[in-house]
Amino acid sequence: MADSDDATDNPKNGIALGLALGLPFGAVIGLLLLDNIALGASLGLLAGIVIGVLVDARGRARGSDE
Repeated sequence: MADSDDATDNPKNGIALGLALGLPFGAVIGLLLLDNIALGASLGLLAGIVIGVLVDARGRARGSDE
């Protein structure tokens, strides 16, 4: 029971958050700056994945230090 309580106290999934934010922001940037929504969405997904992996790695590194 204690393990499930710890998991619900700090729910993080950096990759999912990066994808969820990267796709729409990339699409908007692609539409406004590049006039190509698909290219913008692709770049947004790429940036979201990279940022999500970095956030996950940093969170795991902090968790192992404690």
